[in-house]
Amino acid sequence: MERRPNLSGNQIAATIREEDLEELEGFEKSLEDLVHKAREDGRVFMLQEYTVILANVSAKCHKIRGRFKRDNMAFIRKEGKRLKEEARGQSEDE
Repeated sequence: MERRPNLSGNQIAATIREEDLEELEGFEKSLEDLVHKAREDGRVFMLQEYTVILANVSAKCHKIRGRFKRDNMAFIRKEGKRLKEEARGQSEDE
């Protein structure tokens, strides 16, 4: 059996792709539907269980979505800085 390297939280977070978030959000929507169905059917126990799972999945979606937004802003700022330095270098050459 192949051993997997121990990954830190940051390393694991770096492996999350946009498709993973989309799948997790789809799962979140399915759970919401299950919560509503359990409520309509009067299934209190399942309503409570689905609600706990939904809260966990929703928090995870929110966290991942936020990380993607922060990463995107970091990329935009880095590109702006690079273009600014490039423009500065061209003006010094002239």
